[in-house]
Amino acid sequence: MTRSEITSMVDSMPVYSDHEHHQPDAFFAEGMNLDKVLNHSYVGWMGFPADGTEEGRKRLLDNVRFNSYFIWLERGLQRLHGIDDPITLETWQTISDRIASAHGTDPEFHWKSLQEHGYERLIQDSYWNPGDDNGHPELFATTFRIDKFMYGYHRDIIAPDNVQPWSHYGFDGGTLDDYVALMGTTIQSRVESGSAVALKCAEAYNRPISFTPDDRDTAEAIFGRRPESVDQKSFYRFGNYIFHRCCELAGELDIPLQVHTGLARLGGSSPMNLLPIIEAYPTTRFVLFHSGYPWTQEVAALAHNYPNVFPSLTWTATICTNTAIRTLHDYIEVSPSINRITWGSDCWTPEESIGAQLAWRYIVARVIFERIEHGMLRAAEADLLARKLLFENGRTIYGKGKL
Repeated sequence: MTRSEITSMVDSMPVYSDHEHHQPDAFFAEGMNLDKVLNHSYVGWMGFPADGTEEGRKRLLDNVRFNSYFIWLERGLQRLHGIDDPITLETWQTISDRIASAHGTDPEFHWKSLQEHGYERLIQDSYWNPGDDNGHPELFATTFRIDKFMYGYHRDIIAPDNVQPWSHYGFDGGTLDDYVALMGTTIQSRVESGSAVALKCAEAYNRPISFTPDDRDTAEAIFGRRPESVDQKSFYRFGNYIFHRCCELAGELDIPLQVHTGLARLGGSSPMNLLPIIEAYPTTRFVLFHSGYPWTQEVAALAHNYPNVFPSLTWTATICTNTAIRTLHDYIEVSPSINRITWGSDCWTPEESIGAQLAWRYIVARVIFERIEHGMLRAAEADLLARKLLFENGRTIYGKGKL
Protein backbone atom coordinates (compact mmCIF):
# COMPACT_ATOMS: atom_id res chain seq x y z
CA MET A 1 0.00 0.00 0.00
CA THR A 2 1.15 3.53 -0.71
CA ARG A 3 1.26 6.24 1.93
CA SER A 4 -1.63 7.95 0.16
CA GLU A 5 -3.74 4.79 0.15
CA ILE A 6 -3.15 4.25 3.85
CA THR A 7 -4.04 7.86 4.64
CA SER A 8 -7.27 7.59 2.63
CA MET A 9 -8.20 4.38 4.41
CA VAL A 10 -7.56 5.87 7.86
CA ASP A 11 -9.40 9.08 7.00
CA SER A 12 -12.50 7.13 5.96
CA MET A 13 -13.01 5.52 9.38
CA PRO A 14 -14.93 6.80 12.43
CA VAL A 15 -13.08 7.65 15.64
CA TYR A 16 -13.88 6.73 19.24
CA SER A 17 -12.44 9.10 21.86
CA ASP A 18 -11.92 7.83 25.40
CA HIS A 19 -11.55 11.25 27.03
CA GLU A 20 -12.97 14.77 26.61
CA HIS A 21 -13.80 17.88 28.65
CA HIS A 22 -16.26 19.53 26.26
CA GLN A 23 -17.90 22.58 27.73
CA PRO A 24 -21.67 22.89 28.29
CA ASP A 25 -23.93 24.54 25.72
CA ALA A 26 -23.89 27.85 27.59
CA PHE A 27 -20.15 28.20 27.06
CA PHE A 28 -20.66 28.35 23.29
CA ALA A 29 -23.73 30.57 23.38
CA GLU A 30 -21.85 33.85 23.38
CA GLY A 31 -18.43 35.33 22.87
CA MET A 32 -17.00 32.58 20.71
CA ASN A 33 -14.05 33.85 18.72
CA LEU A 34 -10.44 32.96 18.04
CA ASP A 35 -9.24 34.41 21.34
CA LYS A 36 -11.69 32.29 23.33
CA VAL A 37 -10.81 29.12 21.43
CA LEU A 38 -7.09 29.66 21.97
CA ASN A 39 -7.43 30.53 25.64
CA HIS A 40 -9.53 27.42 26.28
CA SER A 41 -7.05 25.10 24.60
CA TYR A 42 -3.65 23.67 25.43
CA VAL A 43 -2.17 26.61 23.56
CA GLY A 44 -3.58 28.68 26.40
CA TRP A 45 -1.49 26.65 28.84
CA MET A 46 1.71 27.91 27.24
CA GLY A 47 1.59 31.22 29.06
CA PHE A 48 0.89 33.59 26.17
CA PRO A 49 -2.82 34.46 26.39
CA ALA A 50 -4.80 35.96 23.55
CA ASP A 51 -5.73 39.19 25.31
CA GLY A 52 -7.53 40.99 22.49
CA THR A 53 -4.59 43.24 21.65
CA GLU A 54 -2.35 43.16 18.60
CA GLU A 55 0.68 43.02 20.87
CA GLY A 56 -0.75 39.98 22.67
CA ARG A 57 -1.47 38.24 19.38
CA LYS A 58 2.02 38.94 18.14
CA ARG A 59 3.57 37.61 21.35
CA LEU A 60 1.48 34.43 21.18
CA LEU A 61 2.33 33.72 17.54
CA ASP A 62 6.00 34.50 18.01
CA ASN A 63 6.27 32.00 20.85
CA VAL A 64 3.94 29.10 20.06
CA ARG A 65 3.39 28.89 16.29
CA PHE A 66 5.74 25.86 16.03
CA ASN A 67 4.34 24.10 19.10
CA SER A 68 2.44 20.82 18.57
CA TYR A 69 -0.64 22.16 20.35
CA PHE A 70 -0.82 25.18 18.05
CA ILE A 71 -0.18 23.24 14.84
CA TRP A 72 -3.04 20.81 15.38
CA LEU A 73 -5.46 23.40 16.77
CA GLU A 74 -4.85 25.55 13.70
CA ARG A 75 -5.51 22.58 11.42
CA GLY A 76 -8.64 21.72 13.36
CA LEU A 77 -10.20 25.15 13.04
CA GLN A 78 -9.18 25.29 9.39
CA ARG A 79 -10.95 22.00 8.75
CA LEU A 80 -14.00 22.88 10.82
CA HIS A 81 -14.51 26.39 9.47
CA GLY A 82 -13.37 25.86 5.89
CA ILE A 83 -10.36 28.16 6.20
CA ASP A 84 -7.25 27.83 4.04
CA ASP A 85 -5.17 30.59 5.57
CA PRO A 86 -2.94 30.08 8.60
CA ILE A 87 -3.40 32.14 11.75
CA THR A 88 -1.40 35.33 11.33
CA LEU A 89 -1.77 38.91 12.50
CA GLU A 90 -3.31 39.69 9.13
CA THR A 91 -5.84 36.82 9.13
CA TRP A 92 -6.63 36.81 12.85
CA GLN A 93 -9.81 38.90 12.73
CA THR A 94 -11.23 37.18 9.67
CA ILE A 95 -10.75 33.77 11.27
CA SER A 96 -12.18 35.04 14.54
CA ASP A 97 -15.29 36.36 12.76
CA ARG A 98 -15.75 33.01 10.99
CA ILE A 99 -15.70 31.19 14.34
CA ALA A 100 -18.14 33.66 15.88
CA SER A 101 -20.53 33.35 12.95
CA ALA A 102 -20.56 29.54 12.98
CA HIS A 103 -21.31 29.27 16.69
CA GLY A 104 -23.66 32.24 16.71
CA THR A 105 -25.76 30.99 13.80
CA ASP A 106 -26.31 27.46 15.13
CA PRO A 107 -26.47 26.85 18.91
CA GLU A 108 -25.86 23.13 18.30
CA PHE A 109 -22.83 23.69 16.10
CA HIS A 110 -20.31 22.82 18.80
CA TRP A 111 -21.45 19.22 19.31
CA LYS A 112 -22.97 18.38 15.94
CA SER A 113 -19.72 19.35 14.24
CA LEU A 114 -17.97 16.58 16.17
CA GLN A 115 -20.31 14.04 14.59
CA GLU A 116 -19.94 15.59 11.17
CA HIS A 117 -16.15 15.38 11.37
CA GLY A 118 -15.76 11.73 12.18
CA TYR A 119 -16.41 11.21 15.89
CA GLU A 120 -18.83 8.35 16.56
CA ARG A 121 -18.59 8.52 20.37
CA LEU A 122 -16.73 10.58 22.96
CA ILE A 123 -16.34 9.84 26.66
CA GLN A 124 -16.99 13.07 28.52
CA ASP A 125 -15.31 13.99 31.81
CA SER A 126 -17.29 16.92 33.19
CA TYR A 127 -14.95 17.62 36.09
CA TRP A 128 -17.18 20.50 37.27
CA ASN A 129 -20.18 18.12 37.56
CA PRO A 130 -18.96 14.50 37.50
CA GLY A 131 -20.99 12.20 35.28
CA ASP A 132 -22.72 14.94 33.27
CA ASP A 133 -23.12 14.35 29.52
CA ASN A 134 -23.86 18.02 28.71
CA GLY A 135 -27.36 17.02 27.73
CA HIS A 136 -26.20 15.15 24.62
CA PRO A 137 -26.24 11.41 25.42
CA GLU A 138 -26.51 10.66 21.71
CA LEU A 139 -22.84 11.71 21.37
CA PHE A 140 -21.26 11.69 24.83
CA ALA A 141 -20.86 8.74 27.12
CA THR A 142 -19.46 9.73 30.50
CA THR A 143 -16.72 8.84 32.89
CA PHE A 144 -17.47 9.50 36.54
CA ARG A 145 -14.64 11.45 38.19
CA ILE A 146 -14.05 10.06 41.66
CA ASP A 147 -11.67 12.78 42.87
CA LYS A 148 -14.30 14.79 44.71
CA PHE A 149 -15.06 11.87 47.01
CA MET A 150 -11.37 11.69 47.93
CA TYR A 151 -11.70 15.06 49.69
CA GLY A 152 -14.93 14.59 51.61
CA TYR A 153 -13.89 13.84 55.17
CA HIS A 154 -15.82 16.91 56.44
CA ARG A 155 -18.98 18.70 55.33
CA ASP A 156 -17.14 22.01 54.84
CA ILE A 157 -14.49 20.64 52.49
CA ILE A 158 -14.50 22.16 49.02
CA ALA A 159 -12.80 19.92 46.47
CA PRO A 160 -11.18 21.17 43.26
CA ASP A 161 -13.50 22.80 40.71
CA ASN A 162 -15.52 24.26 43.61
CA VAL A 163 -17.40 21.04 44.35
CA GLN A 164 -18.46 20.44 47.96
CA PRO A 165 -18.72 16.63 48.16
CA TRP A 166 -21.27 16.32 50.98
CA SER A 167 -23.79 18.77 49.58
CA HIS A 168 -23.12 17.85 45.95
CA TYR A 169 -23.89 14.18 46.55
CA GLY A 170 -26.54 14.67 49.23
CA PHE A 171 -24.64 13.28 52.22
CA ASP A 172 -26.32 14.42 55.45
CA GLY A 173 -23.70 13.09 57.82
CA GLY A 174 -22.90 9.83 59.51
CA THR A 175 -19.98 7.45 59.64
CA LEU A 176 -17.18 6.77 57.20
CA ASP A 177 -19.00 3.58 56.21
CA ASP A 178 -22.13 5.61 55.48
CA TYR A 179 -20.10 7.94 53.26
CA VAL A 180 -18.49 5.06 51.36
CA ALA A 181 -21.91 3.43 50.95
CA LEU A 182 -23.34 6.64 49.47
CA MET A 183 -20.39 6.84 47.08
CA GLY A 184 -21.00 3.26 46.02
CA THR A 185 -24.71 3.67 45.38
CA THR A 186 -24.11 6.96 43.54
CA ILE A 187 -21.59 5.37 41.19
CA GLN A 188 -23.54 2.13 40.80
CA SER A 189 -26.72 3.97 39.82
CA ARG A 190 -24.86 5.90 37.13
CA VAL A 191 -23.31 2.73 35.74
CA GLU A 192 -26.51 0.69 35.81
CA SER A 193 -28.45 3.47 34.09
CA GLY A 194 -25.88 3.41 31.30
CA SER A 195 -24.83 7.02 31.82
CA ALA A 196 -21.32 6.17 33.07
CA VAL A 197 -19.01 3.75 31.29
CA ALA A 198 -15.86 4.36 33.36
CA LEU A 199 -14.43 5.95 36.49
CA LYS A 200 -11.71 8.60 36.35
CA CYS A 201 -9.03 9.87 38.73
CA ALA A 202 -7.12 13.05 37.90
CA GLU A 203 -5.47 13.59 41.28
CA ALA A 204 -2.03 13.71 39.63
CA TYR A 205 -2.65 17.45 39.35
CA ASN A 206 -3.01 17.76 43.12
CA ARG A 207 -0.91 15.08 44.80
CA PRO A 208 1.40 12.13 44.12
CA ILE A 209 -0.39 9.13 42.61
CA SER A 210 1.07 6.82 45.23
CA PHE A 211 -2.19 5.59 46.72
CA THR A 212 -0.77 3.34 49.42
CA PRO A 213 -1.18 2.47 52.20
CA ASP A 214 -4.87 1.60 52.32
CA ASP A 215 -5.26 2.96 55.84
CA ARG A 216 -8.79 2.65 57.19
CA ASP A 217 -7.77 3.63 60.73
CA THR A 218 -6.49 7.06 59.68
CA ALA A 219 -9.44 7.63 57.34
CA GLU A 220 -11.87 6.84 60.15
CA ALA A 221 -9.93 8.94 62.66
CA ILE A 222 -10.16 12.14 60.59
CA PHE A 223 -13.67 11.62 59.22
CA GLY A 224 -15.81 14.51 60.45
CA ARG A 225 -12.88 16.52 61.79
CA ARG A 226 -12.45 20.18 60.92
CA PRO A 227 -10.08 20.71 57.95
CA GLU A 228 -7.71 22.93 59.95
CA SER A 229 -7.02 20.02 62.32
CA VAL A 230 -6.03 17.54 59.61
CA ASP A 231 -2.43 17.31 58.38
CA GLN A 232 -1.48 16.56 54.80
CA LYS A 233 -0.35 13.01 55.49
CA SER A 234 -3.69 12.13 57.04
CA PHE A 235 -5.55 13.88 54.21
CA TYR A 236 -3.62 11.86 51.63
CA ARG A 237 -4.37 8.67 53.52
CA PHE A 238 -8.08 9.48 53.51
CA GLY A 239 -7.83 9.93 49.75
CA ASN A 240 -5.97 6.63 49.48
CA TYR A 241 -8.73 4.84 51.36
CA ILE A 242 -11.42 6.23 49.05
CA PHE A 243 -9.34 5.45 45.96
CA HIS A 244 -9.01 1.81 47.03
CA ARG A 245 -12.76 1.53 47.47
CA CYS A 246 -13.18 2.91 43.95
CA CYS A 247 -10.74 0.31 42.62
CA GLU A 248 -12.94 -2.34 44.21
CA LEU A 249 -16.06 -0.76 42.74
CA ALA A 250 -14.61 -0.61 39.24
CA GLY A 251 -13.78 -4.30 39.44
CA GLU A 252 -17.20 -5.25 40.81
CA LEU A 253 -19.03 -3.18 38.20
CA ASP A 254 -16.70 -4.32 35.41
CA ILE A 255 -15.89 -0.83 34.16
CA PRO A 256 -12.45 0.69 33.48
CA LEU A 257 -10.78 3.04 35.95
CA GLN A 258 -9.01 5.79 34.00
CA VAL A 259 -6.02 7.31 35.78
CA HIS A 260 -4.12 10.45 34.82
CA THR A 261 -0.41 9.66 34.66
CA GLY A 262 2.45 11.86 33.49
CA LEU A 263 2.23 15.60 32.88
CA ALA A 264 0.78 17.23 36.00
CA ARG A 265 2.82 17.42 39.21
CA LEU A 266 5.88 15.78 37.71
CA GLY A 267 7.36 14.89 41.08
CA GLY A 268 4.64 12.36 41.74
CA SER A 269 2.89 11.42 38.49
CA SER A 270 5.08 8.62 37.14
CA PRO A 271 2.89 5.64 36.22
CA MET A 272 5.22 3.34 38.17
CA ASN A 273 3.69 4.80 41.34
CA LEU A 274 0.57 2.78 40.50
CA LEU A 275 2.34 -0.58 40.51
CA PRO A 276 1.13 -1.62 44.00
CA ILE A 277 -2.44 -0.71 43.04
CA ILE A 278 -2.28 -2.58 39.74
CA GLU A 279 -1.03 -5.67 41.58
CA ALA A 280 -3.57 -5.35 44.40
CA TYR A 281 -6.60 -5.27 42.07
CA PRO A 282 -5.94 -7.75 39.26
CA THR A 283 -9.58 -7.81 38.14
CA THR A 284 -9.82 -4.02 37.80
CA ARG A 285 -8.97 -2.59 34.38
CA PHE A 286 -6.68 0.40 34.74
CA VAL A 287 -6.56 2.71 31.71
CA LEU A 288 -3.33 4.70 32.04
CA PHE A 289 -3.88 8.05 30.37
CA HIS A 290 -1.55 10.25 28.40
CA SER A 291 0.93 7.40 27.82
CA GLY A 292 2.40 8.53 31.13
CA TYR A 293 4.23 11.23 29.16
CA PRO A 294 7.18 11.63 29.51
CA TRP A 295 7.29 8.09 30.98
CA THR A 296 5.80 6.41 27.93
CA GLN A 297 7.98 3.31 28.16
CA GLU A 298 6.97 2.75 31.76
CA VAL A 299 3.36 2.47 30.60
CA ALA A 300 4.50 0.06 27.88
CA ALA A 301 6.28 -2.07 30.49
CA LEU A 302 3.25 -2.11 32.79
CA ALA A 303 1.00 -3.11 29.89
CA HIS A 304 3.46 -5.87 28.96
CA ASN A 305 3.50 -7.39 32.44
CA TYR A 306 -0.04 -6.81 33.69
CA PRO A 307 -3.15 -7.87 31.74
CA ASN A 308 -5.26 -5.34 33.67
CA VAL A 309 -3.29 -2.36 32.28
CA PHE A 310 -4.64 -0.60 29.21
CA PRO A 311 -2.40 2.06 27.61
CA SER A 312 -4.18 5.15 26.30
CA LEU A 313 -2.57 7.75 24.06
CA THR A 314 -5.21 10.30 24.98
CA TRP A 315 -3.69 13.81 24.73
CA THR A 316 -0.31 12.33 23.69
CA ALA A 317 -0.86 13.03 19.99
CA THR A 318 -0.92 16.78 20.57
CA ILE A 319 1.54 16.94 23.47
CA CYS A 320 4.30 15.70 21.20
CA THR A 321 3.40 14.14 17.86
CA ASN A 322 6.81 12.53 17.32
CA THR A 323 6.68 10.90 20.74
CA ALA A 324 3.17 9.61 20.01
CA ILE A 325 4.41 7.96 16.81
CA ARG A 326 7.22 6.18 18.65
CA THR A 327 4.93 5.31 21.55
CA LEU A 328 2.27 3.77 19.32
CA HIS A 329 4.97 1.58 17.75
CA ASP A 330 6.02 0.56 21.27
CA TYR A 331 2.50 -0.25 22.43
CA ILE A 332 1.74 -2.32 19.32
CA GLU A 333 4.91 -4.31 19.86
CA VAL A 334 4.78 -4.94 23.62
CA SER A 335 1.10 -5.02 24.58
CA PRO A 336 -0.13 -8.57 25.11
CA SER A 337 -3.33 -7.60 23.28
CA ILE A 338 -3.68 -5.09 20.46
CA ASN A 339 -7.26 -4.64 21.68
CA ARG A 340 -6.20 -2.63 24.76
CA ILE A 341 -4.81 0.50 23.06
CA THR A 342 -7.04 3.60 22.91
CA TRP A 343 -6.89 7.33 22.28
CA GLY A 344 -8.82 10.49 23.14
CA SER A 345 -8.45 14.15 22.26
CA ASP A 346 -8.87 15.48 25.84
CA CYS A 347 -10.18 18.86 24.66
CA TRP A 348 -12.72 21.57 25.51
CA THR A 349 -13.89 22.80 22.07
CA PRO A 350 -14.70 21.21 18.70
CA GLU A 351 -11.94 23.21 17.02
CA GLU A 352 -9.31 21.60 19.22
CA SER A 353 -10.92 18.14 19.26
CA ILE A 354 -11.05 18.01 15.48
CA GLY A 355 -7.42 19.10 15.30
CA ALA A 356 -6.46 16.39 17.79
CA GLN A 357 -8.37 13.84 15.74
CA LEU A 358 -6.40 14.90 12.66
CA ALA A 359 -3.23 14.34 14.67
CA TRP A 360 -4.34 10.86 15.70
CA ARG A 361 -5.26 9.89 12.14
CA TYR A 362 -1.88 11.19 10.96
CA ILE A 363 -0.09 9.11 13.63
CA VAL A 364 -2.04 5.91 12.92
CA ALA A 365 -1.48 6.26 9.15
CA ARG A 366 2.21 6.94 9.58
CA VAL A 367 2.76 4.05 11.98
CA ILE A 368 0.92 1.65 9.67
CA PHE A 369 2.98 2.85 6.69
CA GLU A 370 6.25 2.51 8.58
CA ARG A 371 5.40 -0.97 9.83
CA ILE A 372 4.53 -2.14 6.33
CA GLU A 373 7.66 -0.50 4.94
CA HIS A 374 9.86 -2.23 7.53
CA GLY A 375 8.21 -5.62 7.14
CA MET A 376 6.48 -5.53 10.54
CA LEU A 377 2.93 -5.52 9.14
CA ARG A 378 1.30 -7.20 6.17
CA ALA A 379 -0.51 -4.76 3.93
CA ALA A 380 -3.56 -7.02 3.97
CA GLU A 381 -3.88 -6.44 7.74
CA ALA A 382 -3.54 -2.65 7.66
CA ASP A 383 -7.30 -2.18 7.64
CA LEU A 384 -7.73 -4.41 10.69
CA LEU A 385 -5.08 -2.56 12.71
CA ALA A 386 -6.51 0.84 11.77
CA ARG A 387 -10.03 -0.16 12.78
CA LYS A 388 -8.87 -1.39 16.18
CA LEU A 389 -6.90 1.77 16.93
CA LEU A 390 -9.47 4.25 15.65
CA PHE A 391 -12.74 2.88 17.00
CA GLU A 392 -13.09 -0.84 17.66
CA ASN A 393 -11.01 -0.91 20.85
CA GLY A 394 -12.99 1.96 22.33
CA ARG A 395 -16.27 0.23 21.56
CA THR A 396 -15.05 -2.98 23.17
CA ILE A 397 -13.37 -1.59 26.30
CA TYR A 398 -16.16 0.83 27.17
CA GLY A 399 -18.97 -1.39 25.97
CA LYS A 400 -17.93 -4.40 28.08
CA GLY A 401 -17.03 -6.38 24.99
CA LYS A 402 -14.64 -9.32 25.14
CA LEU A 403 -11.00 -8.76 24.26
